[in-house]
Amino acid sequence: MNIRAVCFDMDGTLIRNTDSVRYLCGLNDNIGQLEDIERLENEQQITWIEADYRKVELIRGLEIDRVEYRFDENVELINNIGTVLTYLRENQIRAALVTAGPGQVADILKMRYGFDDARASTYEVKNGRFTGKVLTHLGNIGKHNVVEELCRKYGVGPDNWVAIGNSESDIEVFEMC
Repeated sequence: MNIRAVCFDMDGTLIRNTDSVRYLCGLNDNIGQLEDIERLENEQQITWIEADYRKVELIRGLEIDRVEYRFDENVELINNIGTVLTYLRENQIRAALVTAGPGQVADILKMRYGFDDARASTYEVKNGRFTGKVLTHLGNIGKHNVVEELCRKYGVGPDNWVAIGNSESDIEVFEMC
């Protein structure tokens, strides 16, 4: 196999100590309500996508500027992301971040580490604040569809991709690559 592209998940894969939505809810002082939603999800009373839509409501009013400003003090990343991305670039291997998490967090990682692409759920922001609404949820679209699009964009077939992730939403990408 000739690896020409790598697809990384974000939450639980690159981010170790939290997940991106929990991080945003914490910034907005809504961890208690978040845990109630997570309990319903864990008890299978709601799906993970339904839970995500409810969680996004908990970040309504959060200032977008706080997301990057508070990132380093709240989010622990796996070691050596920069080293890995440098290696991939030096070897002409594309690196994409594909996550059901919020694009506002994925964009921080894209900018800092030089991912070729970052695809994520789109959380609405108006007047510099989150509205609590999801415009597009990658879990609804499917990571598989996004990776198919990236295959076309970069001219790299799925047989030349490696997928790295840790959740149910990554399985369809594992099967594809």
